[in-house]
Amino acid sequence: MRRVLLVAALAACSSKSTSEPPPPPAAPAHQTISVAVIGGMMETGFWPELVSRFERATGHTVKLAATGPKPLVVAAFRKGGIDLITVHASDAMVNLVADGLARDPQPWLRNDLIIVGPTADPAHIRGETSAAAALGKIIAAKAPLLVHATMGADGVLHDLVEDNHLVLDPVATLRFTGENQHEVLAQAAKAGAYTMIGRIPFITKKLHADGIELMVRGDVRLRRPYLVELSTTANPAAAELVAYMRSPETQAWIASYGVGKFDDGPLFFPVTVP
Repeated sequence: MRRVLLVAALAACSSKSTSEPPPPPAAPAHQTISVAVIGGMMETGFWPELVSRFERATGHTVKLAATGPKPLVVAAFRKGGIDLITVHASDAMVNLVADGLARDPQPWLRNDLIIVGPTADPAHIRGETSAAAALGKIIAAKAPLLVHATMGADGVLHDLVEDNHLVLDPVATLRFTGENQHEVLAQAAKAGAYTMIGRIPFITKKLHADGIELMVRGDVRLRRPYLVELSTTANPAAAELVAYMRSPETQAWIASYGVGKFDDGPLFFPVTVP
């Protein structure tokens, strides 16, 4: 009788042990994430500091595969072998997804534009806090306005014009279609024109032209978002980096990064993450 009970008990234990779930898989080993990053994030020291924080938190390694102007960064990503790309929101980024090369485009921070113009300031906009009001004064004064059509400022200008029912003066509006930002300011100085340019390259003196000064800054309507996207072949750690970039802790850090380094504002601005 005892032998029967013992066999039954052993069978029950065996049945119980085989029905238990398997142990969780081992944590993935530390991985290397290859990235392509717009040049401004490197030049300000922002991206290296972000990477340092991420690597300390996770043990992963982030390898910079490409940096520089947007066309260079996007072209490098298209060649393959890069896990993650971040540049301004643009048709180029949408096309990476449409072409099956990238996925999950998500905004994660913004930079901002400023309005600059001739020292004489014929439209009297210096110190204006509203970009729309400044643009209205430029139009009313029939002052030259240089619009560069390939660097994102045209989209910001279009929204300001449409939303505020403004009409650009066709005679005073000048077009620049090149991709050399230095040439934008040179042309503005030559024409005595106002124009929009990235705040970061201006305050870091990467972009400069004699006779062109800062006129308007700080309007939220002048901000432009950056997207981050993953390659369709990205390793799992790349998704961890994206989550880190959009985390509340990182967004709070973005809001204060660079304050006092070149002016009294942060270099970049956080986004609202649900």
